[in-house]
Amino acid sequence: MTDKPDADSTAQWVRALAHARGLDRAYTLYPEAVAAAVARGAASLGPLPDDFSSVTEPAVTFDAAKAGGSA
Repeated sequence: MTDKPDADSTAQWVRALAHARGLDRAYTLYPEAVAAAVARGAASLGPLPDDFSSVTEPAVTFDAAKAGGSA
């Protein structure tokens, strides 16, 4: 296996995503722009904080002071 992504596979994924979102015409006219938009949308906004918990349960109580906000 190589470290390079398969360009054909990526193009098929972008094409399928555009089709699912109703962007067929945009992809046909501007494939590079749609692929760039998909890359921007799929990228992480930044690293998560060190104290970030991956637990997805809702909090029992909310403490604004602990969260860094003002009450």
